[in-house]
Amino acid sequence: MRVGHRRDGRPLPQELLGDPRLELLAAWGRRLAGSGLSPGESGNLSCRVADGFLITRTRVALAAIEPEDWVLVSGVNRPPRGEVLVESRGAADPSRDAAVHATVYEQLPGAAAIFHLHVGRLDELQGRLGVPATTTYYQAGTRESMEEIERFLTSHPATRYFVLVDHGIVAWGESIDDTGALVEAHQRALEEGG
Repeated sequence: MRVGHRRDGRPLPQELLGDPRLELLAAWGRRLAGSGLSPGESGNLSCRVADGFLITRTRVALAAIEPEDWVLVSGVNRPPRGEVLVESRGAADPSRDAAVHATVYEQLPGAAAIFHLHVGRLDELQGRLGVPATTTYYQAGTRESMEEIERFLTSHPATRYFVLVDHGIVAWGESIDDTGALVEAHQRALEEGG
């Protein structure tokens, strides 16, 4: 199954563009990219808002997030048959990993922010640091990938940092800063030899 998009091309409402959390997320994007955790146009950041969640657009460099790079995802629909449909508003399509974020937000009401990064050394995170991981790789944005994350979170309800096998990491927190600090703590542990 693939992921489809239904995008309302209107710009984001000014109250969302003026939300100070967006600048905080952009600052974390620069910080993580500067430390090598988000090379090129990889990774995506989001925060929960009243109407869904704001996420970086597809193919954005986290080192250089601009106001037009934010997309509001108002829903992710999984009909019994057919493709997953992401409903959004903004100038571009959301990251194809929007379904990852939607699944975590649905399963974990306490999640205020999610960082999904395509970091290396996933085997070391799992093996040496004991970071829990999903068991099967599915293409991002598919029904199967969403179901895999749901299964994982059901069996690991207290986990705030995990590996999407053969894909990257997902971290969530009750605030943006908590989420970023969690990512950095795991990276430090990896660099210090676990």
